[in-house]
Amino acid sequence: MTPIAQIGGGLDQRPIRVLIVEDHPALRGVVRSACESDPALAVVGEAITGHAALDMCETTDPDVVVLDLGLPGMGGTEVARRLRQAGSRAKILIIAGPTEDDRVFECMRIGVDGYLGKSAGTEQITGAIATITRGGRVFTPEQEARARDQLGAMARRAREASRVAALITTREREILELISFGLTMKQVATRLGISPRTVETHIAKLYRKLGVGSRVQAIARAASLGLIDLEEPER
Repeated sequence: MTPIAQIGGGLDQRPIRVLIVEDHPALRGVVRSACESDPALAVVGEAITGHAALDMCETTDPDVVVLDLGLPGMGGTEVARRLRQAGSRAKILIIAGPTEDDRVFECMRIGVDGYLGKSAGTEQITGAIATITRGGRVFTPEQEARARDQLGAMARRAREASRVAALITTREREILELISFGLTMKQVATRLGISPRTVETHIAKLYRKLGVGSRVQAIARAASLGLIDLEEPER
């Protein structure tokens, strides 16, 4: 394998500074050993929690953050999100277990640069660091395909939510929110100062617009489209 120091782009001017964020000692040791195997890499710190990782990013200014998803407390995705929100230019390489593959799309949306399994060996880790340092990405074709599918599904939900939202009136939305909090038709009528029969009429229209046949289905459908918030309002 070509050492990172021999890759073009001026990377041999100084070592690539790597921050390791992993709470498991053995896995942390694997990443450290991988970095120590390449003279172009320098480990500038090790963190075992998300909060410590954010603090160390400020003090060590790493070029690459090798980040475990399953951290205690603040998870790896939240660490990555906060780094990107703070404008960090560090490349982020996620290390994840096999049960966390459904997090790939979320990581891509946040802006991570690569995603490896915890079974990755020394050469895979250093190779991934080399790739993302050059500006490349490290995702398998299957991960890329799954992410495209999820993005497509998200876009379809957004279009459907926009279509349905345009059909629902302000009064219907008020009633939908009230029934989602468990109010009966009579209670909704009292709250809005209208008759129970009028509430029934609005609910029937809501069912048609949402394409459902019951209160539970209406609430579930509206929540899935982001039309209502299921948290009960403060009284």
